[in-house]
Amino acid sequence: MPTKYVGEVVEIVYMDKDGNLSQRRIEVHGIRGELVYSTCLTSGERRTFRKDRILACKPSPFRRREMEKNNRSITLHG
Repeated sequence: MPTKYVGEVVEIVYMDKDGNLSQRRIEVHGIRGELVYSTCLTSGERRTFRKDRILACKPSPFRRREMEKNNRSITLHG
C-alpha cells in the first residue's frame, strides 16, 4: 500500500492468517514497515493490517467527513 494513502479512506481486500477474505473500508493513519495502522469505518475500531495480506487496494469514493455527516441524526421542526 503506497504511503500516499495516509490520511485517506481506501477500500481493501484482506486475507487473514487463516486464509479468510474480507472487504473493508478503512481510514489509513500511518504505514510503518510492513504494518498499516487504520480505523475500520464499519466497526469504528482501530485495526492494524499486514501489507503482505492486503490483496487489493483502491481509493474509496466515500470520505470520512461524508460518513460522519450521514450518521448525524436529523431533527425535524414542526
